[in-house]
Amino acid sequence: MRLPVLVVTFVGLLPLSAQQQEVAAAAPKVVSLTPTDRGEVDAAKSTQLVVVFDRAMNTGGFSICGGGPDFPKLNGRPRWQDAKTLVVDVALVPDHRYVMSLNGPGASNFRSADGVALAPVSWTFVTLPTELRPAQEQRARNERGLELLLDTLRERYSYYDRRVQDWARLRHDHQEAVLAARSDRGFAAAAAHMLRATEDLHLYLKVGDDVFAAGSRAVDSLWRRQRVERYVRLAAVGKNALAGRTEDGIGYLMVAAWNDDVDLAAIDQVMAGFADTVALVIDARPNSGGDESLAQQVAGWFVTGTKGYAKDRFRKEAGPDGFTRWIERQVIGHGEARHYGKPIAVLTSRYVMSSNESFVLMLRQADDCVVVGQTTFGSSGNPVPHDLGNGVIAMVPSWQDATLDGVVFEGKGLAPDHKVECTATDLMQKDPILERALELLRARR
Repeated sequence: MRLPVLVVTFVGLLPLSAQQQEVAAAAPKVVSLTPTDRGEVDAAKSTQLVVVFDRAMNTGGFSICGGGPDFPKLNGRPRWQDAKTLVVDVALVPDHRYVMSLNGPGASNFRSADGVALAPVSWTFVTLPTELRPAQEQRARNERGLELLLDTLRERYSYYDRRVQDWARLRHDHQEAVLAARSDRGFAAAAAHMLRATEDLHLYLKVGDDVFAAGSRAVDSLWRRQRVERYVRLAAVGKNALAGRTEDGIGYLMVAAWNDDVDLAAIDQVMAGFADTVALVIDARPNSGGDESLAQQVAGWFVTGTKGYAKDRFRKEAGPDGFTRWIERQVIGHGEARHYGKPIAVLTSRYVMSSNESFVLMLRQADDCVVVGQTTFGSSGNPVPHDLGNGVIAMVPSWQDATLDGVVFEGKGLAPDHKVECTATDLMQKDPILERALELLRARR
């Protein structure tokens, strides 16, 4: 059975509370994966996926998340060989990348026998091409690619001095696995595995259209349409936005991603229609970034004149001082006829990252703005392609992003003005973040 595609991401970066640490310690863990994560296998000989857990599991369910051409073709239903071992018969094709996850933000049926869910585990592997280069030729190709990759990172990776403390040790620990790869896809998978130490979502390798990410995350956006609709009557705005208003005249706008699906004309029409509202909620929670220029167009409704909102600098050479000067990024208001000057509340969660973090910074430049929710993820890279000469392209973050006062928020995120504790369990009944925002906006009237 093929399951719907789920976004699989990485949990980490921010410290866990004592309660969260206790829950994490009680959660089941994966002991082994076959094929290994970021491994390289012969498609003809690999007919099973095997997952082994560290404890007895609830054998009444499972969640193997993925879909499309990167998800393996299953031969029959996955089965529990014993309480700790799940076996899946598959038919793999040569020279291919496979991507899936065990559990995900929308599915968590991998649970221990006592009911504790497995934290999402990403799983990527590749199959060998039918015709292989001679082993020595491929190893030499890998050596050249690895040297160029490490040189490029040292000279061009904007977070080189922030993300990894000991690059020599990292190379020592992973070099043989990278050099032993039998194909270019295998090299990319092994090199990406090495770079997992960076936990950087904007650092990745490409072979053709296949992406091998250094970072991943499993973060709940803490946004549920059905919960929002308890407070707001919603309607679609183009393909990826929603808008509405509460019964007492507070508007609501959510844009799910800054991509080609954004209908700026439709959003402008909605914003014009909000002229009679008393305040506005801008829900940034389910948006993980995209094209910052689109975010600027929407943010233009809320600022007057030209306002700086962030700073960036680009790495030009190796070393902690190898950067350009800081440059301020600005957002331009649309003018009095297209200005929303009433109080706004911006809703955030840890899912918010990249250009959507920039959007939050833009909205902070409005005259009356409050940010409500949780600290954002803290990831912005502006990756640039670098050819490694072996069929692999390294997409390397080129800039450091900072707030106007010069604080680089990579790995830290942006804190809200009003922090709201909220979990998936809370969202089964209500939306605490939206409730708090509405409470604050009503107090401003």
